Amino acid sequence: MKKILIIITQAILLVCFLTGCKKELEENPRTFVNPDVFYTSFASYDLTVMGVYRTIPNTLGYSGWLTRESFSDIIGTVSGAYEQGLPVYQNNHQPFFYNVRDQWNNHYFIVKDANFILKKLEESTILSATQKNALIGEARFLRAYAYFNLVQLYGDVPLRTTALEDLSEANLRIPRSPQADVYKLILEDLVFAEANLPDIAPKVGRVYKLVATAYLAKVYLTMAGNPINQTQYYTNARDKALAVIGSGKFLLKDDYAQVFHNTGYTSESIWEQTYIVGTGGNPLMINSATAPGYTYILTPAPWFITSFPVGDQRKAWGVKENYAAPSGTLAPFFTKFVNLAWIDNSTITANAGRLDYTIPFLRLAEMYLIAAEAENELNGPTAIAYQNINKIRWRARVNKADPTNVPDLTGLSKTTFRDAVLMERKWELHLEGNTWYDLKRTNTLSRIQTVRGAALVRPIGAYNNTWYIPDLEIQNNNIPQNPAYQ
Repeated sequence: MKKILIIITQAILLVCFLTGCKKELEENPRTFVNPDVFYTSFASYDLTVMGVYRTIPNTLGYSGWLTRESFSDIIGTVSGAYEQGLPVYQNNHQPFFYNVRDQWNNHYFIVKDANFILKKLEESTILSATQKNALIGEARFLRAYAYFNLVQLYGDVPLRTTALEDLSEANLRIPRSPQADVYKLILEDLVFAEANLPDIAPKVGRVYKLVATAYLAKVYLTMAGNPINQTQYYTNARDKALAVIGSGKFLLKDDYAQVFHNTGYTSESIWEQTYIVGTGGNPLMINSATAPGYTYILTPAPWFITSFPVGDQRKAWGVKENYAAPSGTLAPFFTKFVNLAWIDNSTITANAGRLDYTIPFLRLAEMYLIAAEAENELNGPTAIAYQNINKIRWRARVNKADPTNVPDLTGLSKTTFRDAVLMERKWELHLEGNTWYDLKRTNTLSRIQTVRGAALVRPIGAYNNTWYIPDLEIQNNNIPQNPAYQ
């Protein structure tokens, strides 16, 4: 039986982990190492776990944000330069589109890599129990991360939990598993990770105990909503979010602008994608700048621009209207991942692909909003719910001393508080990969119909709760397609 061979090169693995290489792992000349010979020390196992991160950057950018942000109610007209961006905006996408294929393939690459090292770790006789469980926890967290995105995007998906031992096994057909079974695995992986990951990450960008706690809060909140609707998990979501808040390990920045345009973690960062300064790799300026040379798919919808409260820095800093650039006045754009100096200095072509800014996966502000939302669903707008949402609103004030700037919420019903916290998530977390997920779990995808109306080729319907299964997966694995976009 042919063993799977892995390409081992420490330098390239580390660069891919830190910078988000978008190509397959490459070495010239290539060096092939039998896994049974390679795993002789903790460092060899640790290096392979680090390699699981290499595909995460490929889930970001155009294909990921076309799916999770562009197809949402807060996004306005997209650039026609992306030949598949406009059809997605118009709800006219197809199973062969980049985002449909790439999100499936790249998340399953993470699953494949995680399963490979999990088997090697389970077989190891040279690691201590603490070392082994910490690395297993890290690999299982990353597998849970991949499946969490897969199940939200595609619904029922094949569950692959064992390593490929032979190349022929890659062609074995595996049926789709019900979403409940996928979420069961996600929770099992995350609970194990939370119990066994170290308190401090061994390297910036790698996950640690409180990342698992925060991700559990996010998963529980999702499971409490559509389509799983297991509302008992609101308690778990609230408690995990409050555990992160109460840990004392994180602190909200007073200035919203200080959360972004950074090349490293801030005091409220829980987990982020980082890049090597000067090398970059963050693709989101390409996708959101409206200056010549950029092909944007992430522009603010007119209604969203006017929706912010008075004195909200998330608009004052975060949305540019009628921006004067050397090329002329620009259409509105989000600044969260745009380097204005590049636009002002007309250095577009040279720097377009080298943005160094981190991309937040989890940050403290979201924990406050999860705690507020879950508490309201459990008990209505209690003091706990108000305390957590108003903490975020206070931070959003341009003038902290002026209570008319993003005023505290009070006197709301359970329904109006629910609407308020969901709107708060749009203002606070836009362009961070949550927007379409939030519409789905709150059963409010019809908002896209309301906002885009005649711009849609096909009306929004229940089928929009999942994307197409990629055409190649249908052909190769012989599994049923999601409901067609009629």
